Amino acid sequence: MRVSLSVMTAPASSTPDSPSPVHWESLLPSLAPEARLGVESLLNRIKSLELEVRLREEQLRLALIKKYGPKGEGLSKDQALLLDLEPGVQEAEVTLEAGLPLADKTLPEVARLEQEQADQLTKKKAGAVRYAKAHPGRHQLPAHLPRVEVILPCLEAAQGELVGYETKEELVIKPAEFYVRVLKREKRVIQCGHRRTVATAASPGRIVDKGQLSNETVVELVVRKYADHLPVYRQVQGWDRDHGVKVGQAAATRAVMAAGALLQPLARAIGQELRKGPLIQADETRLPVLQTLGKGRNDVAWLWQYSIPKGLVYFEFQDNRAQTGAREFLAGYIGILQSDGYVVYDCLEGEVRLHAGCFAHVRRKFVEACQAAPKEAPCEPGLAVLASIGQLYGVEERARDLQLTGLARLEYRQQQEVAQKLTQLKAQILAVRAQVLLPQSLLAKACDYALNQWEKLEVYAHHGEVEIDNNWCENAMRPVALGRKNWLHLGSHESGPKVAAIMTVLASAQRLGLNVRDYLGDVLETVCDPVGFKITRIDELLPTRWKPKTSSSLKPGPSHRDC
Repeated sequence: MRVSLSVMTAPASSTPDSPSPVHWESLLPSLAPEARLGVESLLNRIKSLELEVRLREEQLRLALIKKYGPKGEGLSKDQALLLDLEPGVQEAEVTLEAGLPLADKTLPEVARLEQEQADQLTKKKAGAVRYAKAHPGRHQLPAHLPRVEVILPCLEAAQGELVGYETKEELVIKPAEFYVRVLKREKRVIQCGHRRTVATAASPGRIVDKGQLSNETVVELVVRKYADHLPVYRQVQGWDRDHGVKVGQAAATRAVMAAGALLQPLARAIGQELRKGPLIQADETRLPVLQTLGKGRNDVAWLWQYSIPKGLVYFEFQDNRAQTGAREFLAGYIGILQSDGYVVYDCLEGEVRLHAGCFAHVRRKFVEACQAAPKEAPCEPGLAVLASIGQLYGVEERARDLQLTGLARLEYRQQQEVAQKLTQLKAQILAVRAQVLLPQSLLAKACDYALNQWEKLEVYAHHGEVEIDNNWCENAMRPVALGRKNWLHLGSHESGPKVAAIMTVLASAQRLGLNVRDYLGDVLETVCDPVGFKITRIDELLPTRWKPKTSSSLKPGPSHRDC
């Protein structure tokens, strides 16, 4: 890519309205040595400034796209300033602003733009904007739900002959039902040796001993918070508002943490179980922790995740993002580790047999480079690289359609010449990188990232159990990000391992297609039974081995003798 420099001047024979360019590079040989050095210095400075301006424009376009969506790239500076002044910006508003002629993208036209925006929204409400595709129609309501028929009489023709019904189904939701369970433990007088004594029925296992919240209520709190991302305080507020049931937020939170403490042995067993597989995908995300008194800001902890595609998920809470925790977890692991390009994972290569890379991160960086390019000059090299990466993903999609795994998927990749496609892709990226003059541009960064990760990216082509990307792991991380926006932070560092245990059990059950509420309720009922459960049987509760039960959740326990 060569930047040409031209300075506009007005020679004596031309008018001020028709300037002609003077190429100073062609005049350099005719200049005196001192003047030539000065002009060359100025030309180099101008070239560097032009490159810097291009880089800043690229960064600005990407920032507008991230803030306002794909249409944000078409906004002018004045429009961006206007939208920033509004408390909320709708997608239709950004689309309207971006589609205006260049002459209209100025601040004096504010009133007219607001009127056009109002007209656009009015037309949309009136039905002027129609669906681009045919409406797919309504989904059929589940067949397993009970049907309650309600016959609406035709009062206008009450004496007429009945010829049939016009039927319509609608989904009805009954609000949650609250009731108080009264546990009455029998007390019986029995003969105990030479004296009479009283025997009392034992209490059933409870998550919160001597608490007022039943096991079912605690399970509801846990599922609603960590599966539906609804904070505990909002749940208890809803109970009070809708049902007049007052439960202290502190008591409810303690109950959730009690469940997390009971689930920690099961979470550790899940972590040990997934280490037996041939592949572990790893990722990490930050987790704010409530600030200590007088610190002025929240602490930042980290939640590390290790998982198997279509299998178990294990979360581990760490106070930092260093390699210590990951090294301890992976110590002795003889399989393959797949991760993104975070440098800590490179330090773990001695703990694993192979380290595989992630093509999703590579593709994402080239997508950002193409998005940041102006519409009048699209990033053709980046689009070409994306097309080549798309061919690799096409092979994986067809393998999924054929339900191929392991050796069968490896053979299919060999038939589709994936290794040759990777070699061609690397040569293509090298050629693109050689053409890029801006080392800090998004396209250069995308090329550098791909080339630095290339040996890891090629691993999947030679091992059928390895995925093309780390998306299974990243998808399991999304609930953490959603929950972080709702419950904001953890209450303390001590609660971190308990929260990680809850997330481990829920994420594993969800990925394996289990009913989360049934599984969690059965597991907690089992582990909180001090008589019937032994820690040596924890493997029986793994999501991969659990079977649903049909018995009542409240089992009678053995008698307790008060002697």
